[in-house]
Amino acid sequence: MLNFVPSLISLLSYGSASAASKKAIGIIGRHKAIVYAYIVLVVLLAAGAVILGEEFSFPLEILPFYIAQVSIGALGAIAAYKALDYGKASIVSPIGKVYVLAVLATSIIILGEELTIGQIAGSVAIVGSAVVLAMDKAGKLKAEKWMLYLGFSVICRAYYFTFIKNFVLLFGAYQTAVLLEVGIAVFTIAFHALRGRDISPPAAGKLRYPAAPGILVFIGSVFYNLSVSYIGAALTAAISAGTPIVNSVASYALLREKLDMHKYAAIVLMVVGLAMVFLF
Repeated sequence: MLNFVPSLISLLSYGSASAASKKAIGIIGRHKAIVYAYIVLVVLLAAGAVILGEEFSFPLEILPFYIAQVSIGALGAIAAYKALDYGKASIVSPIGKVYVLAVLATSIIILGEELTIGQIAGSVAIVGSAVVLAMDKAGKLKAEKWMLYLGFSVICRAYYFTFIKNFVLLFGAYQTAVLLEVGIAVFTIAFHALRGRDISPPAAGKLRYPAAPGILVFIGSVFYNLSVSYIGAALTAAISAGTPIVNSVASYALLREKLDMHKYAAIVLMVVGLAMVFLF
């Protein structure tokens, strides 16, 4: 059971980050929110590397794979922020978790990971409950603009979170976080700068808003990679699909987004799914 602790810490961190990001977007705008969250993330990663005395070496033969991983990861993050800008965090975040099904399939087929029937069933239950969390009272999803951006984000994240295992095996959990997240940060900042977006520093009193998701993503990223090294890419992704539980609670606390009965029922289903992943 101790092997699952990093995945649970990552679950809590990433789940809270979506609501914190939505709050930052509402206060300083989408472009500044994502850019300054990544700046905070990079500073924390650099400080951690110094404290831990990490020594980096980078084999040039993997450079094309690194560029692909970083570019796709960054585009997925940018699209997710845009979806959050247009939609409710308590809806966007759960629907976005359907990428986990693709990660499960590719991790088993391409990476050769093995899951029990109970773990697969639990994973499907978690993803299913995440979708239920995002549904309206009639049980149907309404077509909205954010879905286009979220769909693109799902495709990018399916690739990113499948093949992150290759980097974890090569560099270890913390160095992978540094290499990938710093690369994504550089790509993201350059992307917004080249498009002429306003990414000038927000007022000092408002810097705490993008700092919050930056800190949470820092924690989530490091422990996510650590979890991949312990239990594999498939199970780590499956457990991360539970972030809507945390996000729904955080969205209620930070954004006053309401919870209704079918969302509570979905939370119960998600807990059942997590129990199946842990126990079977």
